[in-house]
Amino acid sequence: MRLNRGMRLPVWARVAPLVLAAAVMVAGCGRSGYQYVENTDDTVFIKIPDDWSVVSEGTVNFVLTPDDDIQPIPGEFVLPWRAEFDAAPGGLQSSSEYVRGSVEIQPVDRRIQEKLPLTFFFPEVSGEQEGVEQVLHHLVTIGDVSGHRFIWTEATADGQVLMGDRLVLTDSINSVVYSVDVQCSVGCYQANAASIEEIMSTFTVEG
Repeated sequence: MRLNRGMRLPVWARVAPLVLAAAVMVAGCGRSGYQYVENTDDTVFIKIPDDWSVVSEGTVNFVLTPDDDIQPIPGEFVLPWRAEFDAAPGGLQSSSEYVRGSVEIQPVDRRIQEKLPLTFFFPEVSGEQEGVEQVLHHLVTIGDVSGHRFIWTEATADGQVLMGDRLVLTDSINSVVYSVDVQCSVGCYQANAASIEEIMSTFTVEG
């Protein structure tokens, strides 16, 4: 991701995953073949297939801010949180032939809330990257949050063609950003299209 000119990149360094009452994964859906990945503080959850793995989950030390001194609106700051999942068997994690993705909550500094377009979160489809072709763009509303979903293909330097699918939502004042992101090769995406659509269509924000 890139910030607009004059803004700094957020810090993405990861802290060790934490087991918190506010961020837990619970098995669910009975015999449906799916499990829940959930952050109970913000009532954010998605469903992923039972045989996929959550490879990391917990608080992270990043925020969207123009400097190192975040200034949230009192009472509206939320704890940054991210969970990553992978469809690959343990020894093959991060292979482009298996779906990998994440669900994320990011607080936004009050000084940039009015000038943070959601297109900031889709640099791949901004027209500035070679080898990228937009496949789909939807406007999405889930409860009190709304935003965009993009699907695109991207040719890598080593000749692979990847397909990305990202849903980014925010509240009415851009104080919190919620996102779901998945990616794998085009063939992998097509083979897992039903599971990916289930992930995107069941993403819920009730905070």
